Amino acid sequence: MIYRFFAALILGALLPLAFAPWQCSLLAILIPCGLIFLWHYSRSILEAMGIGFAFGLTFFATGVYWIYYSIYTYGHSPLWLAYLIMILLCVVLALFPAFLGLLLRSTVVPLWLRWLCVYPSLWVLLEGVRAIIGSGFPWLSLGYSQTNTPLAGLAPFIGVYGLSWLCVFMGGLLFMAYQNKRWPLRIILLGTIGLLYGLGYGGKHIPWGGSKPPALSVALVQGNVTQDLKWDPLRLGKNLEHYLQLTQNHLDTDLIIWPEAAIPAEINDIIPTLDHMDAVLKKHHTNLLTGIIDNDVNNHYYNALILLGQGEGVYRKRHLVPFGEYLPLQRWLSALLQYWQLPNASLSAGPKTPTALMVNGVNVAPFICYEIIFPGLVRKSLPAAELLVTISDDAWFGDSPALSQHLQMAQMRSIEMARPQLFVSNSGITAIVDHKGEIQKRLPIDDAIVLTGNVIPHQGMTPFIYYGSWPVWIVSVLCLLLALGRWHWNKKTNR
Repeated sequence: MIYRFFAALILGALLPLAFAPWQCSLLAILIPCGLIFLWHYSRSILEAMGIGFAFGLTFFATGVYWIYYSIYTYGHSPLWLAYLIMILLCVVLALFPAFLGLLLRSTVVPLWLRWLCVYPSLWVLLEGVRAIIGSGFPWLSLGYSQTNTPLAGLAPFIGVYGLSWLCVFMGGLLFMAYQNKRWPLRIILLGTIGLLYGLGYGGKHIPWGGSKPPALSVALVQGNVTQDLKWDPLRLGKNLEHYLQLTQNHLDTDLIIWPEAAIPAEINDIIPTLDHMDAVLKKHHTNLLTGIIDNDVNNHYYNALILLGQGEGVYRKRHLVPFGEYLPLQRWLSALLQYWQLPNASLSAGPKTPTALMVNGVNVAPFICYEIIFPGLVRKSLPAAELLVTISDDAWFGDSPALSQHLQMAQMRSIEMARPQLFVSNSGITAIVDHKGEIQKRLPIDDAIVLTGNVIPHQGMTPFIYYGSWPVWIVSVLCLLLALGRWHWNKKTNR
């Protein structure tokens, strides 16, 4: 029994390698298969839960360990508190695979039904629940590991959760091929995996609408201003001058983008400065999108994005980061504020209705940081949007896998929606992504530099824009109902 717990710990620690920046995508199939062996030979429900918990603990500990970095380094909290919060988060997240183990061990149905229907369905439904509870934390959903594989061609049909379902399903196919000694059936099982890859490869070549010329020339400004300088009010003028210097040679482009909170000041406090910038941009017939802090008459503050120049408008972030931008259960957890000094911990959420911005006749859907990892939220801006823009500041997490993981999730949104995307981050990674989710250009991290290029807006509908993840949820529920019906039938016939 002990060796199964140890194996689960190893499998959990290895699974983050399936995601960016390592992208050993086959692990997203092999490790769910390995978990089947552990659960299949477990001797009790308690052991199955322990296997799931051990797997989840190391999976999230190695996959999102970087959370402590911002709490300790920039929140100025004690190191013990930063580690405690990270550990508590990993423990909570590990309860999901523990619950998965409980349900699988309790399911008395034929092996093919358990591992080819129930297993992937429960896995993906729990991923969906994890993306909803509280503010949601869909980080490291299994489907993201397939962003750069042939299976990504199926994302416009079934989205990231559909890819998660397929990864676990293929792990089940491998297990069933191992269990079955008849070679014709083994060939069918393994051939199904090949067929899915083939379908994905074909899906990559579907145009999904078409481009909308002309291309926009863009300049993505990666300021690389450290957080201690960025949020120092005495440095506001110098930081703004830094961005203006990086921008001045690119005023001939159609669209200039600065990252999240590039101007860490309230709009109303710097109206003369913004008016001057707006006049200069209009003179050069260009546009600037920049992160800024907005506030209203009720003294509510928002993480916002403002459009200056030829176009104009303000977007307020709709989906906030818990503990980073607001404090959940503030009445009970307000004591944490004496330890926690993150500058944006008391922000409000913007209106739920998506705000579209027009740049040279192109409908731009803006998103700020965390928002791009929620497919349902992004989908609300489609099919009208012709270009996705994400501004971020991942400098909170240092030089960690969080940067690559974030960009990978943004790539998946471009694949699902068949829209190009401009991804701009303060310290990196800044990138231009095409409508197939492929990175056309990118900048190295921790460098103050400008990424220039051209992006062609895209129009059209994908099945995912139309249906979202509903087909995946429906198939998963039907699979569970099938298993429940089979269990009830067996129980009735064995009386």
